[in-house]
Amino acid sequence: MMQTTQSLPTEPRPVRDWILVVDDEQAINGMISSALASNQLEVVTALNAVEAMHALEQHEAEPVIVLTDVLMPGMDGLTLARKLLARLKRSKVVIMSGHLTDISWWPADLRELVFLAKPFRMSEVSSLIDVARAGFNRQS
Repeated sequence: MMQTTQSLPTEPRPVRDWILVVDDEQAINGMISSALASNQLEVVTALNAVEAMHALEQHEAEPVIVLTDVLMPGMDGLTLARKLLARLKRSKVVIMSGHLTDISWWPADLRELVFLAKPFRMSEVSSLIDVARAGFNRQS
């Protein structure tokens, strides 16, 4: 179930900086949303790739950053990352996992992505968002 701090509109949302968190663990989505609530960004969460793609359609602007888990039901996070990279021109895509921590086993086309090992500290997420936001705003 896609979660956001605002109700879901039927039309695209006005342009505003936002981030997308894709993880089938509601606890991870909730933790990140709560921790970033005061970060001047809208935090949208999705439990799977289908919800993530729907969230993208509901926003006029790209997210500043997408944090996606690797192991999820349906489409996995690596496949989602490829779809996101093909679609998003300015967004930073970050892969999260508590299982696949050795990126040398990852597909070669995804090894350049930032990896966030679970469990992580929210300060790590905040730092990633700061870097992504700086790059995102330079590209506007």
